[in-house]
Amino acid sequence: MKPPALIPLAAAVLGAALAAALPSAALAQGFEMSKSGDQQIQVYADNGIEWHSEELRVIARGNAHAIRGNMTVDADVLTAHYRKGASGDEIWRLDADGNVVIRSPNDTATGHKAIYDLDKAIFVLKGAPAKLVTPTDSYQASESLEYWELKKMAVLRGDAVAIQQGEKTLKADVLTAHFKDKAAAPSKPGAKPAPAGQPNAKPGQTGGDGGGLDLQRADAYGHVVILTKGETVTGDRGDYDAETGIATVSGSVKISREGGNQLEGGWAHVNLNTGVSKLFPVAAGGTDSGQRVQGVFIPQKKGDKGEGQEGQPKGRAGFSGNVPTPGSGER
Repeated sequence: MKPPALIPLAAAVLGAALAAALPSAALAQGFEMSKSGDQQIQVYADNGIEWHSEELRVIARGNAHAIRGNMTVDADVLTAHYRKGASGDEIWRLDADGNVVIRSPNDTATGHKAIYDLDKAIFVLKGAPAKLVTPTDSYQASESLEYWELKKMAVLRGDAVAIQQGEKTLKADVLTAHFKDKAAAPSKPGAKPAPAGQPNAKPGQTGGDGGGLDLQRADAYGHVVILTKGETVTGDRGDYDAETGIATVSGSVKISREGGNQLEGGWAHVNLNTGVSKLFPVAAGGTDSGQRVQGVFIPQKKGDKGEGQEGQPKGRAGFSGNVPTPGSGER
């Protein structure tokens, strides 16, 4: 281990030596550490850096940082795997262990352990839970969170939860979230970038500030739950269009509302913006299997004697009937 006074100098030398041939993006939006460009990856650590030349790896310990442009990877321990290239040594993978934080100017991913494959432009986070936070939304999973840079897609596995704008919640065993870049915010007049390569430089100070990730759509698989104000929709599979606010759920669908009222069917169309839900026996264009939409309603309580409306005893009211399939033309 090198003396503390020499660690910053050693870190800077290692970062420059190993990263000269690595690509990056000067104006990254979302997570784009592996995109093409000419910026270096610089590595810093409080407790020292080890260079294992025969194993082609560098290990940074204690509050370790890997910085490229306006993106950082922080962890207790960082391991950079590199290879010999025509124009110099190049890092192709970063392993992060303990208190992992991956930051872009507007988005943050956290977990306990991560592997960032720069060749494939994919990072995989594990944690309890692993989280991704954008300017408006949050995502988490108990097993793993994968982010695919080129596809701008996140895959969440195990008790996956997506919360949009703090109001709309989608849960499932597995969620895939597809993003687009938000429009970049205008620069503040007179703002000056911080010097590049500083170990404490904040993301966004060395390049343009993008607008972060914006959800386009999400797909849900297994034990799907959609929560809206006063309503819970469950099923086997679902998809959500964030631009229209419309979700569809299929497979043993149930819509439950406050007071215990419940509808059951084969397919649901839910507008999360208006709060209007429609339930059908089968999806549009599907074969009508004769399944019926069914509902159970609990009369409103009146008084303390268990009486319902108009003085009737409290009980359940149910109905069942054939409902036209969407697009069938029936009314």
